[in-house]
Amino acid sequence: MKMNMTIRRLGRAGLLATGLIMVASEAAWADAIDGTWCSERDHLQMTINGPQAVLPGGRQVTGNYSRHRFMYPIPMPDAEAGRLKVLQLMGEQSMIGITTKPDGSEPSEPDHWKRCELTS
Repeated sequence: MKMNMTIRRLGRAGLLATGLIMVASEAAWADAIDGTWCSERDHLQMTINGPQAVLPGGRQVTGNYSRHRFMYPIPMPDAEAGRLKVLQLMGEQSMIGITTKPDGSEPSEPDHWKRCELTS
């Protein structure tokens, strides 16, 4: 019985590790986080261009930029001002965002973003 539980736990750990590797690999294949993004939940829009971003309310911020990640302190008068917003590219067309305390604790549930479709 004990051996069966150990094998199941190892199997679950292996599946989790495989999933994380696949997600990380997909992010590595994606070009860059730069661009215009639309939130899937509330249809807000954000534009990232290197270390500069225009937030959904039109406020401009400067953040910590890498090709696949963008972080910035949430400015006033936002209700979450003082927290850190972390955006991570998950593939060419998707990214997730969380908010945390500045030390990285108390992460929020992830919000999902997709590249906004261009219309003419």
